[in-house]
Amino acid sequence: MGLSRVRTLVGTNWLKEQLFSKTSKGGPLRVLDTTWKPKNDTNYYEEYYKKSHIPTSVYFNPDECVQSIKLIQRNLPELNCFNHYIQRLGIASDTHIIAYDQFTSRSALRTWWLFRVFGHSKISILDGGFKKWLDDGYEVSTEEPQVEKTDYLLQPNFQLMRDYDAMVKNVKSKVEQMVDARSWEEFSGQKELEKPDDLKTGHIPGARNIPFEDLFNEDGTFKSDKDLKILFDKAEIDLNKPLVASCLTGLTACGLAAAAHCLGKDVPVYFGSWKEWVQRADDNMVAVVKKKE
Repeated sequence: MGLSRVRTLVGTNWLKEQLFSKTSKGGPLRVLDTTWKPKNDTNYYEEYYKKSHIPTSVYFNPDECVQSIKLIQRNLPELNCFNHYIQRLGIASDTHIIAYDQFTSRSALRTWWLFRVFGHSKISILDGGFKKWLDDGYEVSTEEPQVEKTDYLLQPNFQLMRDYDAMVKNVKSKVEQMVDARSWEEFSGQKELEKPDDLKTGHIPGARNIPFEDLFNEDGTFKSDKDLKILFDKAEIDLNKPLVASCLTGLTACGLAAAAHCLGKDVPVYFGSWKEWVQRADDNMVAVVKKKE
């Protein structure tokens, strides 16, 4: 079966049917193995993708075309470079992308957000990722498919991102609610610094906290829509009002954006997040709490 609309998440069984059914009418699919971790010199293409991946998938590096700077560790990719990159992966305007990774879904979520920011909204996340695929007993491959380069030109949708200046204005105007995906210890300011040069802990004034790990079941799949809504409610976030997500470097915030998207809401991500904020903001723009709210 095909999708009547592009869902945030697709299940492993749905993907298996699409890949192996000769009568599938879901349209052109491109499965992306996005396996990657920040601050690591491992060649994930060689060490993971080439050794085992979901059949027909191609490797996508979320850090491709990205130039990190001191203020923003996880910067946006340069548009022309990124455009050429996705063309080489055989992605066209009508391609339905399925993103997964072989770890904790962080890079798949970042990929989901990146494509949407750059104007390609026809993308879903494989719920539970490669681990769930393996747990379900589905076959894997070492074959690397041949893809035909496209001439697809991206049209960015920068309404799905926020920069530092926008966040400063929002602290004053309170137009958008803010939700932070870091752990409670980091968010509250109670986490002890490991080194003198570590970033301060705390949060942007007015922000609420939903830790990234709270979004998932034990098997790595997203919690149900009902349980996700409970998390937002407990954090006193009204999904009928504007909202922006942040974290440490703009990675796990994409999980909050995806969770909100499951509930029917588009949520932009502050891509510089806490790492940029704490380097630029005055001390009075860093909030802490004394005890768990």
